Amino acid sequence: MQLLQSLFFALFFSYGVLSLPHGSGAQHKARSFKVERVRRGTGALHGPSALRKAYRKYGIVPTNLGIDLVDFEPITTTHTAVAASDVSEPDQTGAVSATSVEDDAEFVSPVIIGGQKVVMTFDTGSSDFWVLDTRLNETLPGHTEYNPSNSSTFQEMDGYSFNVSYGDSSYAAGPVGKDTVNIGGAIVKDQAFGIPTEVSESFIEDTNSNGLVGMGFSSINTIQPEAQNTFFANVAPSLDVPVMTASLKSDGVGEYEFGVIDKSKYQGDIANVSVDSSNGYWQFSTPQYRVADGDLKPIEKVNTSIADTGTSLMLLNEDIVTAYYAQVPNSTYVDSVGGYIYPCNTSLPSFSIAIGESSLATVPGNLINFSKVGTNTTTGQALCYGGIQSNGGTSLQILGDIFLKAFFVVFDMRGPSLGVAAPK
Repeated sequence: MQLLQSLFFALFFSYGVLSLPHGSGAQHKARSFKVERVRRGTGALHGPSALRKAYRKYGIVPTNLGIDLVDFEPITTTHTAVAASDVSEPDQTGAVSATSVEDDAEFVSPVIIGGQKVVMTFDTGSSDFWVLDTRLNETLPGHTEYNPSNSSTFQEMDGYSFNVSYGDSSYAAGPVGKDTVNIGGAIVKDQAFGIPTEVSESFIEDTNSNGLVGMGFSSINTIQPEAQNTFFANVAPSLDVPVMTASLKSDGVGEYEFGVIDKSKYQGDIANVSVDSSNGYWQFSTPQYRVADGDLKPIEKVNTSIADTGTSLMLLNEDIVTAYYAQVPNSTYVDSVGGYIYPCNTSLPSFSIAIGESSLATVPGNLINFSKVGTNTTTGQALCYGGIQSNGGTSLQILGDIFLKAFFVVFDMRGPSLGVAAPK
């Protein structure tokens, strides 16, 4: 009851968040830098592919809960990747582009390693930095490979190795090296990263990205015999404030910014919630939810969530997903696409989730409409795929880009904590 009262007394922002006062006027003490986050690829967004990618990452085994419609013709898509040379270089202000892949299915950013520009994915849901490289005994058409031999600052870390798994058979493994890494004008010398000699086929097939920059907590870094700091952990001491903010866009270019909380990017106050970093994730309490303007309901099963820039969808408890689509006319769970679909001309309801004990974050319905997924062959009606889908019974709810695009989000090493505000 106390939580319910605090939620109603807080200020409701029209674009997505109830918040508490937050002192965010950081003064320049060291430096800050920004990284644009850009769309990568020219094909249409494909919801089932985004769901499969998320399931691979977290080792979720899908279960068939619905039906296969005889009058449903699914879309099959192909995607054209963008060359690394098409993503702009950092300029003297520290800005660098960051592109989204398959519409909003994946966002990537250029990272300069030993003077070589490689387009990679920033991932707050993992903590390993690794890059596709010329030591792989694979042909990698469509990829840009890092070549240690072409860097005068590369050093191999003798006796060190990494082996990161993202669920089932999705993995990267091999030796470890150090090199100078430049992201948006911020330079970390001797940043440790994996130079895999083995990767799973899924990473080879994904020509949109050439590796991951893990922005989770260093405790789950897989480098052996001693875990290494993430890029974020290494650069944090030199920043004005040890924060990374995300201003992600539903279309076009978004932006990460390190070291400063830019008041021009959000309106009102920032709602803060304490982060439990014990599992290595940006994990926090999410005890209640509501659909549209309905009643607040307790989340009775998994009531913690993680903020994950490396996942496209919102993956929630099955009962919450069922409750949401009960408010979407003519929605149906379809086994062949692994999720809920509905007529594309449907106006989706908003979805709200409590952030800690005092704030309610609301995602507008238009942002939950993820992609066209097929056609009703009887009526000719276009069918769409929802951005809210099941977490498959896992121990976490995963708030990916569908959630993050609705807000200005602060990943704060102090505490640590997560901040959420309404964007401008």
